[in-house]
Amino acid sequence: MSKVQFARIREQGITFGVVVVKDSAVDDVSERNGTVAYWSRYLGCPTILLGANRHRYYGRTDLVRFMSTVPFHAIPWRTADIAA
Repeated sequence: MSKVQFARIREQGITFGVVVVKDSAVDDVSERNGTVAYWSRYLGCPTILLGANRHRYYGRTDLVRFMSTVPFHAIPWRTADIAA
């Protein structure tokens, strides 16, 4: 089992997820789209990625733009155990 930090956010009628991942998952062009697709299926909603150390977002442009204005302390973070 490994732990993942994530948030499900509902804003202006849209529910979406934010998942904290290694920075390499955001940087790697071949990996990031698959990672977004996996987490979107897992959470059941559109999902964007957040690099753990550099705090860069990747995903749907409108969601990334919105989240870039939200302070980290205002995000309703949760931690869950998932099968590795």
